[in-house]
Order: sequence, then structure tokens, then C-alpha cells
Amino acid sequence: MRLPPSEWYNDPEYWATNRAFIWNQKLIEMSEVATEKIAELLEMKPGESILDMACGFGRHSLALSKQGYSVTGVDLNSNFIQEASEKAKNIELDARFLCADMRDFVEPESFDNIIIMYNSFGYFLDPQEDRQVLDNCLQSLKSGGKLLLSVVGREHIMQHQSSNQSRYWHEADDGKIWLIEAKANEDWTWNIVRWIVLKDNKRQEYTYGFRIYDEPELRDLLLSVGYSQIQAFGSLSGKRYNDESHHLILRAQKPKGNI
Repeated sequence: MRLPPSEWYNDPEYWATNRAFIWNQKLIEMSEVATEKIAELLEMKPGESILDMACGFGRHSLALSKQGYSVTGVDLNSNFIQEASEKAKNIELDARFLCADMRDFVEPESFDNIIIMYNSFGYFLDPQEDRQVLDNCLQSLKSGGKLLLSVVGREHIMQHQSSNQSRYWHEADDGKIWLIEAKANEDWTWNIVRWIVLKDNKRQEYTYGFRIYDEPELRDLLLSVGYSQIQAFGSLSGKRYNDESHHLILRAQKPKGNI
């Protein structure tokens, strides 16, 4: 199976063309409810600091800032960072947004909490780079600080991609059509997704991919990096994770006294 371009995620055209499909209006409208649940899962206290890693255009960051938390958002997409910064300024929120690569960003002992949400983890072909991201987060957490990591688990993908593959299509209100083909490799470690986008007699094609983790594998990775007290959830509401859960959400803690 052919893997996607190694830095597909660093293509501004991909995000601009597919934004409304990736983040539909319903998902955006649910951002404040989602962040309330995130705060509950992390047992956050008023005024605590939180890093939103791979924050995009700030839908979680801005909502958390409105709720009174000290927010930093980091993303590789400079257009998203500019948009989030302008929104924060326009509504007088004291949120900070930085353009940086998650493989490089570290602010030692700076945050009470870190979130990596909505399947923003596992993009890199080298698994050691996933490990580096988690290590960076561990360094950036204060002693006893918590990480919340959300991915689509291997268990869910195996349930919904018969014979490693699935195909479907989606039509937006403006007439744009996405033809989507998702295919996992033979050992279910990578999922490759091809989108063909049709609009006004114009055809565009994008391929992206992400590493697939199951719950034990991701738990072991977090433990090996140095996290403790790891718990798995199947939703932001705190439901127990199982094979039917669409998302695998892990909460992990930096051990107290770990500097």
C-alpha cells in the first residue's frame, strides 16, 4: 500500500478546500459543550493553564478561554494561527496562539493541562516522532499536570472498514461532493484516506494518512514516555472505552515531582 506524502498535513490548500467537511457547522457549534466536558475529564480548576496542541483555528482554545482558563494554542498552519489570534483579539480574550511544529514545541513546566484533540495525533511516518510529541508534552506539563489525547482507535476502524477498506460520499449544501476511500494496510498500523473533491466541473484529489493505535498500544506508549495514572474513555462524557467507541480518549498524568 502506498503511503501518503510525508508532510500532507503541511499543505494549506488541503485544509482550505476541505475545512467545511472536516469541521462542519454542527461540530463548531458543539465546541463550547465539548470544552466543558474536556474540563470535567481533566478535573480542571478555575484559572488553570492549558495548551491546545494542534489547535487549528482555535475552536477549542477560544471556548476554553471564554470559560476563564489561561490558554495557549499551537498549530503548524500559520493561516489558522492568524485567524485564531484575530478572533481572540476581536472578542477581547487573553488567549495566546503560536505557529510551531508539535515535534519541536516545548515550554518546560508551563501548563497544568494539555489537549491533543480530534484525531490530530499519529500523522508522522516515523513512530519515534509520535513519541517525541508525547515527550514534549510531558516536559511542558507541570508536576501532576494532565494530558488528554483523542484518536480514532484501531478497534473502531477494524469494525467499520470491512476487508481493510471503506468507500462513501458526501454532498455539502453548496453542491461540493467528496468521494472518500479509506484503506488500512495489512497489519492495521496505517489508515490511508483518499478524497476526490468535485465542484463546478473541477476535480481535486488529496491523500492523507495516520498511524492507527489501539488502546493497549497507546497506553503502553504513554507509560514508556513517563506518564502515569492512564485512563481510557470512549467519549468526552466519560463513557468507558470499548470496540464500538468512535474515539479513543486517554487521560494521563505527569507524575508529581517529575521535573
